[in-house]
Amino acid sequence: AISFLANPGYRQYLADTKATAVILEEKYAEEAPGNCLITDNPYAVYAHIAQALHPLSDLNPGIHESAVIGADCDIAASCEISAGVVLGDQVTLGEGVFLGPNCVVGAGVVIGAHSRLNANVSCYSGVVIGDRCLIHSSAVLGSDGFGIAQSETGWVKVPQLGRAVLGDDVEIGAGTTIDRGAIEDTRLGNDVKLDNQVQIAHNVTIGDHTAIAGLSGVAGSTTIGARCMVGGNSAI
Repeated sequence: AISFLANPGYRQYLADTKATAVILEEKYAEEAPGNCLITDNPYAVYAHIAQALHPLSDLNPGIHESAVIGADCDIAASCEISAGVVLGDQVTLGEGVFLGPNCVVGAGVVIGAHSRLNANVSCYSGVVIGDRCLIHSSAVLGSDGFGIAQSETGWVKVPQLGRAVLGDDVEIGAGTTIDRGAIEDTRLGNDVKLDNQVQIAHNVTIGDHTAIAGLSGVAGSTTIGARCMVGGNSAI
């Protein structure tokens, strides 16, 4: 087994570990009873090793017979489209895209190479997803922003005319919603990570490498910079 020590709070267990090797910082190496892999960032090194030992499953390229494909779609031959998927017209899928069961992808959506959408993801029309993105089940991308105007007779819906645009290497948690922009686009930069059940409202901009934990909500037209970390149940 391979283990790691990243949190000093677990240091007390290092001397008794049964792991064959431990990934840790040099200052703890003398306390380890066995082999060490020394690094300044044990958790990140563990992540790389775990990915190598447990890679994503290989795709089975092809389109399931129950899928519904719209007109004028551009689908790379290396894509896997599962049962019950619905594609609107003029959808573009790059190399190695995976669409899980019952995904719904609206007209004009572009999904970059090697991105994966798990079961029941919904992409409204015009959504753009970059390369190597991972979208978990029941996420909704490009839904209408909450645009309503008061009038004497009640609420009047404001049409949401922008898109939702995701950069490369973005991960979206299960049940998370990203609204399309009202006029301009809602934009997530490269390597943005959103946990489960996060709400991103219309016209929000999130910078590269930012991570937002579960049950957080970001109100419309908010700008969040690069490399920010937002804890769970936060409201912006």
